[in-house]
Amino acid sequence: MHSLTLDHRSHLDWNRQIAAGWARRMINGDSPAAWADDTETEIHFAITHLQLDPGDRLLDIGCGWGRHSLPLAAYGLSVTGVDLSHELLTLARYNARRRGLTVNWVESDIADMPLRGSFDAIVQFCGNFMTWFTDRERALEVLRRVAILLRPGGRLLLGTNDWEPELPHRSQQWDEWPGGAAIYRQRYDAQQRMAETQAVIFGPQHQRLEYRRQTWWPSHEDMDTLFAQAGLVIRGRYNAYVDAPYHPDQRGLVYLLAREEM
Repeated sequence: MHSLTLDHRSHLDWNRQIAAGWARRMINGDSPAAWADDTETEIHFAITHLQLDPGDRLLDIGCGWGRHSLPLAAYGLSVTGVDLSHELLTLARYNARRRGLTVNWVESDIADMPLRGSFDAIVQFCGNFMTWFTDRERALEVLRRVAILLRPGGRLLLGTNDWEPELPHRSQQWDEWPGGAAIYRQRYDAQQRMAETQAVIFGPQHQRLEYRRQTWWPSHEDMDTLFAQAGLVIRGRYNAYVDAPYHPDQRGLVYLLAREEM
C-alpha cells in the first residue's frame, strides 16, 4: 500500500457521496426492501437482547433512511437517529411522516454528535463503526464518546453478518443504477491493518467523481481491548443477529455490550 495519508474530511466526503448514491437509487424507484431482507430479524434480536421496553430511549447510529429507526419507534421507543447524509435523512423524515411516527433525526458525524446521555440502548446495524477511523487512537476516542451516552448498565449492539476479519489484498466491485455507475477498489495492508478504498462515480454526461478513504481495520482481539478501555463489558458475540454463538471460522461479527455499572 502506498504512503498516502487521508484525513477525516476525505473520509466524510466518501461516506456522503456513497449515501447520496443510495438515496438517488431509492428516489429513482429502487426498493429498499432489496437491501433490507433481514430487518425484521434484526429488530427482534435488538428488542430482546437490549431488553427494551416501550418508552426507553434508543440511539440508532448510521440510521440511513430509517430502516431500523422507524420499526423501533413503532414498538414505542423514544428513538434518535443519527446519520451523516442529508439525502438519506430527508428520506427518513418522509418515511416517518407517511407512517405517522416520531423520531429525532440528527445530521451529524458520529465523531462529533451533539448529543448527551443517557440512552437506555444504542444500536448500529449497518457495518461496524470501529472500522470507520484512521487509527486505533481515533477509534478509541469515538468509542468512549459513544459509551458515555449510555446510562450505567445500558446496552450497545453493533456489527454485521458480512464482517470479514481479514480483507483481500486487492478487490474491485462494480455497481450501476439509472443514470450512473461506480467502481469501488480496495487495497488492504494486513501487517498494518489499514484498508484504503477508492470510489470512482460516473454520473450524467459521463461526469466523473473520485473519492478515497483510508481506515484502520481492527481484529476482534483489537476490538475486545478497545471495548474494555472504553468501559464496555462484552455480553455476547454472534456471527449474525441470531442466537447461535460466535464461531471464528464463519463470516459476520455482532457484539452485545453493556456500559459498566457505576
